Amino acid sequence: MHKWRKHLVILIAYTLAALAMTYPLVLHFDAAIPGVEGDAPSFVWAMGWMKTALLDLHINPFRSDFVFYPLGGATQLMWATSLIALVSVPFQYFLGLVATFNFFYLAATVLTAYGTFLLAEDILRHSKSPTSNLKFDSSPLPPFQTLLLVRFITEQRRLAARVSPLACFIAGLVFAFAPLRLGYGLAFFNLYNTQLIPFYILFLLRASRTQTQRDAVIAGVLLGLNAYIDFQIAAFLILFTGWHFVFDGLTRWQADAPSWRERFWNLLKQVGVPMTGVGIAALLVVAPMLAILANDFTAEGGNYIRVFPLKYSTDRSYDLLAYVVPNAWSSLYSLVPKIPGINAGINANDGSALSPDRQAFVGYLVLVLAICATITQWRRTRFWSLAAILFALFSFGPSLHVLGQDLGVPMPYRLLHEIPIINHIRIPMRYGIMTMFALAMLAAFAVNELARRLATRPAAPVLRFTFLLLPLFILIEYASLPYPFQPLTVPRVYHIIAQQPGDFTILEIPSFNWRYAAMTEVYQTIHGKRILRAYTNRIAPALNEYAGLRGTPIVVRSLRILEGIEPGELTPAEIAEDKRARDEIVHFFDLRYAVVHRNLLKSEPANAIEAYLREVLDARELAADGEVVLYEIPRARQRSDSITIDLRENIGQMYAGRGWQFEYPPANYDGKFNFVYTRGSESEIYFVLDRQAERTLTLNAFADPPQPSEVFLNDVRIGVIDLNDTWQDYRLVLPASALRVGMNRIELRYGAEVQKTIGVTTITIE
Repeated sequence: MHKWRKHLVILIAYTLAALAMTYPLVLHFDAAIPGVEGDAPSFVWAMGWMKTALLDLHINPFRSDFVFYPLGGATQLMWATSLIALVSVPFQYFLGLVATFNFFYLAATVLTAYGTFLLAEDILRHSKSPTSNLKFDSSPLPPFQTLLLVRFITEQRRLAARVSPLACFIAGLVFAFAPLRLGYGLAFFNLYNTQLIPFYILFLLRASRTQTQRDAVIAGVLLGLNAYIDFQIAAFLILFTGWHFVFDGLTRWQADAPSWRERFWNLLKQVGVPMTGVGIAALLVVAPMLAILANDFTAEGGNYIRVFPLKYSTDRSYDLLAYVVPNAWSSLYSLVPKIPGINAGINANDGSALSPDRQAFVGYLVLVLAICATITQWRRTRFWSLAAILFALFSFGPSLHVLGQDLGVPMPYRLLHEIPIINHIRIPMRYGIMTMFALAMLAAFAVNELARRLATRPAAPVLRFTFLLLPLFILIEYASLPYPFQPLTVPRVYHIIAQQPGDFTILEIPSFNWRYAAMTEVYQTIHGKRILRAYTNRIAPALNEYAGLRGTPIVVRSLRILEGIEPGELTPAEIAEDKRARDEIVHFFDLRYAVVHRNLLKSEPANAIEAYLREVLDARELAADGEVVLYEIPRARQRSDSITIDLRENIGQMYAGRGWQFEYPPANYDGKFNFVYTRGSESEIYFVLDRQAERTLTLNAFADPPQPSEVFLNDVRIGVIDLNDTWQDYRLVLPASALRVGMNRIELRYGAEVQKTIGVTTITIE
């Protein structure tokens, strides 16, 4: 068979397997996505947001105030999907967003399998077979016997050098269709995009074998690109590269020249030089993403990407039996019970039987193949056997668990927890993806050896037929059908919003349940307007505090209570307060529409929220699509040009962005709420203007000890205020050239982190 035909057949076979293992997704290709309730829709948003931000809004897709308005923030989910999202943009024009997502979803599996096929083929072709050591006996033989011996050895070497396509094909199946990887496809699209892993390792091993910079550079580029898919995968590959470096170095050290000096220089040339090329190429590729991260960390302080305590990781570690107990939603092993901590969650935060991280089952057939390969071909497979063990040990977390019991035996993950950057991988179970990858290679070795033996020895037709059915047996053992999916169609109310010109804000309800925020933010890619609340995978503390922990904005506080996120009831006094502040709130956020998803709310809260919209915000129902109701919010009435912000009042907190310390209960020196402290290295104030004209800023504040504060208006430095230790008004001119019609931002920058040293009562702009 011609090479291109072989590869075409392989790709078609993997595609058919992907369609079968995700059935019935193919029947709902443009109206549903794979997944369970949780993160899955947010990745659809990320894919669509790349197109919307770049081509429709012409803004930075990685940081914007179109989410978490008005503060804006890092759309952190874009870090994990940027490469896939960017490549998907042209497809979205032809297929639509949902079909494009599903196309790339299936493509990730097909390419993962195909890349693993190519890697297995390369490894088997270049690994040293035991039969390659066959040599001629030096004792003389008759010519006829010598000829037979030559033919025998030649045939054995030919068979040993031959790589079984079935072995390579099975390697692709094992990795691409493993329950753990397919489980990630239900919630974590970033961890599901493993297609660059086998291609990177293919060129890494080639660079080590051939000593060519071309292969090293390609490997480095592929490693860098993994950071644009998921930093966890990039970290796994860095650890794998370290393991390869150690193993390759030890192997070459033992085999090289007897002098330790010659060994050292040979090792430096043969191992160090290729690895340096890989590292430099990877750093050049990843540099733009590192710049994006640096910018986000500067704005948010980096607190939302933090090192979690070991206790958090302990609860998210694999039990010793996790790899051998079938997952809780297996089709073949449907009678297997859900065992807490093994194939099901152990607490409320990880309680679903569909939890992706709990699908670690490697399959009994694959496990047998891996063990056979390790025992019978140790010298050829030891690199992969030890890699599987190493990453499995990492996945066991800080200490070993057996049948849910913590034995207190420390595990290697404790060392990883001390390594900067690597210690941000807070869930040890995710190292299991590399365990499956190594097991896929071991399965290829075992099947290849079986194929060689069947080719050299007589075997019953039944045995040969059974051998050819190995891929089917593996898929049956891995299958979880029907594959979970969730409908994702666009209610027509969003097309109505999209047709409205201008820049304004949509109030999505419910807003504060993160699962529902992940679902409803998808529709922003249709209307392209601002939303107050989003999910985007991780929310920075300041953004979370603004919309959640404080009593502001008043509308947000009230919705939190009505949705049931905030305990208690919305009192008549609070409703009256909201009515008084209605115009100020609507004007500040530029609220035009509210979309109520009654299907995501219980009946009583839904009725209360809709009554609130009508009675407090004067909203009127504009359209409905089933359980999705669109309300139009009338514009605010004419307001004064003068803005007075009193931080001691609830409505004042609406204007206060990052950098304020609103205490609970609100009190300071004399037990009363007399002022608000600043916090951190800068504090923000937001305000809205209807016309561009010079204004005067008046700040009532004190500082103890006295200190200067630089003042920036919309990122333009306009002066310095020298704060002293007595309460007084400080005035500064806000030049018209730096002001905007619409939302404006004032930043008070202190030059250092401050905590309870600067107090502020009121801010006036007139």
